Amino acid sequence: MKEPQKVKAFLEAVRNAVSIPLTIKMRAGWDKSGVQAIKLSEIAQASGVDAIAIHPRTANQGFGGKADWSLIATIKQKVSIPVIGNGDIERPEDALKMLETTGCDAVMIGRAAIGNPWIFSQVLALVEGRKASIPDIAHRFDVMINYLRISIECFGEKRACRMMRSQLGWFVKGLHNNKRFRVSIKHLSAEGEALYLINEYRNFLHPLYTRERSFAGGIGP
Repeated sequence: MKEPQKVKAFLEAVRNAVSIPLTIKMRAGWDKSGVQAIKLSEIAQASGVDAIAIHPRTANQGFGGKADWSLIATIKQKVSIPVIGNGDIERPEDALKMLETTGCDAVMIGRAAIGNPWIFSQVLALVEGRKASIPDIAHRFDVMINYLRISIECFGEKRACRMMRSQLGWFVKGLHNNKRFRVSIKHLSAEGEALYLINEYRNFLHPLYTRERSFAGGIGP
């Protein structure tokens, strides 16, 4: 981002090489002024980029501090192509707030979707003027089992189970005694073991369910 002419050359080369929509994503730059992001957004538009996603944190911030949404609003005023806002969308309501306060054309949700895939349908509900529904515990476990099986289909049992050692833990965030479950999956190596541990935790939480649902294919002792 310190060398805008190089970015211009890159974008023009890619634009000339592909016919599909071309989008880019960038941060604010190396300081909080956002000058570099503004400059590159204008270069991107001139180079034929179709949309820009802005994560308004500086390079030095990493994922710390607050995202400066005002920069999204500034860039939206500087360019005519769609601007996608990103950063600090932690709840469905945050997406609406970003749309309203920055005027951006869309929002991009990152970390908040880890273990919480229903955040997208919740945002859509709010955008359409409906109430965002909260998934019950039973549905959360349905999704976990489905995610496990789809991952095994895509990556094979061994690799998928290694991935699940960290990823399944996100789905139980906020649930009672979730640390016990997260510790139990640290050494997952087989589908049967994963299903057993998921169902063991589900049964532990059973008295807290608001409704009953079947878990087809789950195994247990």
